[in-house]
Amino acid sequence: MKPTAQDLSTTAIHDRILDAAAACLVESGYGTRLHAVIAERAGLSRPTVYKYVGDQAEIVAALFQREVTRFFAHLEPILLAHDRIHDGFVECVVFSVGYARRHRVLQTGLQDEPAVVLPGFTVHARPMIDRGAEFLVPHFERMVAAEPSSTIDPHIASEWAFRLVASLVTTGRRDAGDLADDDAVRAFVSGLLAIGTPQPV
Repeated sequence: MKPTAQDLSTTAIHDRILDAAAACLVESGYGTRLHAVIAERAGLSRPTVYKYVGDQAEIVAALFQREVTRFFAHLEPILLAHDRIHDGFVECVVFSVGYARRHRVLQTGLQDEPAVVLPGFTVHARPMIDRGAEFLVPHFERMVAAEPSSTIDPHIASEWAFRLVASLVTTGRRDAGDLADDDAVRAFVSGLLAIGTPQPV
């Protein structure tokens, strides 16, 4: 038997609600009225779900923010393993694309409710770009500082990384073998970077 709300901390209640929301979105889709099914799955009352997270839009937004935080925690060791901006940028994009392609809640949304999910990658992407910059720019600044000849702007690199990942996640034809794995994505991103790199004569 699950502990009741009275036995849990605010953080534990919040996490239980979001865990239930993630499972419900994957199983039932984004069009489902979530409160009743979340409450049942989490072993909490519907008023408790409203009290701690809010309405359906707030639940989805809170879940999204939590998942982004978790994603950054997984991405950080990848970035820390690289000292050169070229390598760090490529591996950042490769990891991010793979992570997003494996993320069940995101993939369910892209498949079942693209009108709900896609604006966060396109016309309403600015908050996500800005949040990504808060995380990425310090890492890219460290890499650029290690290469005195580099002219790369870490802020531009951060935004470009987001836009590349967004494009590859939302339009990649994995079923047709187009950029189907990490090596293919790595080669693609490295090729893009090579376009802007002066070649020796």
